[in-house]
Amino acid sequence: MENETDHSVTLRPLGLDDIPKIAEWFWDFEDIALFDRTLPVPINVDAIRESWRASLEHATSPRAYWFIAEDADKTPLGVAGLESVNYVQGDAIIPAFVAKKARGRGLATAMLTSMMDLAFDRLRMHRLTTFYREDNEASRHTLDKVGFMEEGRFREGWFADGVRRDVVIVGILRSEWAERRAEVLEAQVKSGKVSLSRGKG
Repeated sequence: MENETDHSVTLRPLGLDDIPKIAEWFWDFEDIALFDRTLPVPINVDAIRESWRASLEHATSPRAYWFIAEDADKTPLGVAGLESVNYVQGDAIIPAFVAKKARGRGLATAMLTSMMDLAFDRLRMHRLTTFYREDNEASRHTLDKVGFMEEGRFREGWFADGVRRDVVIVGILRSEWAERRAEVLEAQVKSGKVSLSRGKG
């Protein structure tokens, strides 16, 4: 990807029609095993589409909101969303995934900040949670950078490549994001990396 596309990334709602465009991400099993602990083997496009159906189909009070990041050529670069949205408690899980070719350009940070703004400013969430495999240093660094704090571990809860590793659970409160937001966004701008624009669904 050329440098000029780093600055023209659009974030728009993810739909079931987008699944074939991102299916190949799920076939790099060693890579996906760093991010998803539920897939024991690679699955085909139809199975991937069905696994996403409940999260992407419309509901009066959606339990999930997913977005896809695309470059100027409409090439998918990553996905991020809010899952298990609980409107009573005001919490949700915030996953994000960046395609290999788009890593190291600040896209994960940009998507997470956009999702946190959506959660805290529009959906009135009180807290967000996510988790990562303990040896996933890239996820740890990104989540630390935007203000997530470790809240616990599922000891040896992630099995991959014949090894059991800890699942690290992290979270952030609305008040913590409010304090951190300006600093994170300023650092994003200074980095000269990805800048997201909102696209239409």
